[in-house]
Amino acid sequence: MKKIYLLLTLFLIIGCNQDSPNITQIQNMQYFIDNSQNPDIIEVENGLQYSIIQNGDVNNPTANLDDIITAHFHGTLTNGEVFWSSVDMNEPLEIPLSGLIEGCQKIISLMRAGDKWKVFIDPSMAYGDEGRPGIPSNSILIFEIELLEIASL
Repeated sequence: MKKIYLLLTLFLIIGCNQDSPNITQIQNMQYFIDNSQNPDIIEVENGLQYSIIQNGDVNNPTANLDDIITAHFHGTLTNGEVFWSSVDMNEPLEIPLSGLIEGCQKIISLMRAGDKWKVFIDPSMAYGDEGRPGIPSNSILIFEIELLEIASL
């Protein structure tokens, strides 16, 4: 009888945890809630926020997914650890906008050449559970993005 109660208890615990947010997800939600209290933060949607560091020319066009962008990216985790930086390498990234993570695609499509924004991206629009080398799973990514150029194909 004890084995049945033990198995039932384990089943309930495992079953309940699968659909419940984990601690990291709760911490990430709280991070975005706290961040949104800053009056300089603009929320595009849940888990995607930015602040403006510098504005480019308002007459410059915005990028489409099929455009090639040239931009500087300085990427950090919430603890300040740099995971990648084209700024530090002194070589901007040139890439089709569609080749970036979802959060960067959405943000850059709002930017104009000359804009420099600080961007906060939830893991659901980045690398999620998988992570990447230097990026633990379920990490919020913080980028300073300076959009230098947009080229149409």
